[in-house]
Amino acid sequence: MPIYGPDSITFEGVSGDRYWFYEHYPYTGIADVDERLSGFPVAVFLPSYRSREHTPLVIGLQGMCAPYGWNAFIVPTLTQMGIAVALFDTPLAGERSLVRTFTAMVDKEIKPLFDRGISFDTAMLLSIFRSTAKDIARVREFCSHKYGLYDSRVALFGVSMGVLFSSYAFTANGLGERLLGTIGHGDLKSFAKSWGYYFFPDIAASPLGKIAESILKRFQPDLVPMVKILQLAKKLKYEDEYAIECNPMNYVDSVKLPRRVRFLIGANDPIVSVKHTRACAQKFPDGDFYVVPGMGHGTRQWGPNFVEHVRYFLVTQLGDWRT
Repeated sequence: MPIYGPDSITFEGVSGDRYWFYEHYPYTGIADVDERLSGFPVAVFLPSYRSREHTPLVIGLQGMCAPYGWNAFIVPTLTQMGIAVALFDTPLAGERSLVRTFTAMVDKEIKPLFDRGISFDTAMLLSIFRSTAKDIARVREFCSHKYGLYDSRVALFGVSMGVLFSSYAFTANGLGERLLGTIGHGDLKSFAKSWGYYFFPDIAASPLGKIAESILKRFQPDLVPMVKILQLAKKLKYEDEYAIECNPMNYVDSVKLPRRVRFLIGANDPIVSVKHTRACAQKFPDGDFYVVPGMGHGTRQWGPNFVEHVRYFLVTQLGDWRT
């Protein structure tokens, strides 16, 4: 796989190396679209005071269509603990998107797919899950060979949809010793239920939704992607064949002790259900979750409070990796 770089990069005052990875992956079968989705940036940050062979690694993923730079705030926290950090863009996010708005507005990021007649459906989502798991493995292997990070202590960290991507790699592919998720959990089916506010996906996938989609195409085409997203949520909620393969929890039996899972969510999160998070955590041999009173879903709404809660979460969950 071609890897280009490094270039220097600085996140939150910590200097690191930025690479460009490329390996063709047939997401859509359309050459120029697959070309844009297949290449992605990888940023690696190392602690300054620890021998490489004894340095743990955290591989972090942001939410759906969110650029990897949104995880910059975890870099100083972890490197000061003597832990290396690797971040990269997932398909449709940041420098790996078709529009590169860097806003994490999913409807804007997937609109070019619809404009080209490409379905953003469960089959494509499964491709994204599988390719992201492979990318996590590639980044882990690269960090081992390039930087000597052979320590077995590897944690997968995710935010929102990044929790699902990380969970899939953790359960289906056996990657990582710890799974740490914030404002998300690992059950795709139950996540889809709360993601679509329970009944909106059903409406979007009904004849009424088809009528609404037809009207929007004529009078407000920019809103059509939202209907498509809700239709996708419907298929995830009721699990068609591709959704079943996507769901990390369908591989949970492969997770054995001492591998550990922890989730951090907000009590006021309109997207991530406390009940569903509890049920998900309880399915792991060593799983638990924590609820932050008053916190919602992510940085844009909640700013520094969210960031500080996540930093504290990482310190408490990885404190034993300082030595």
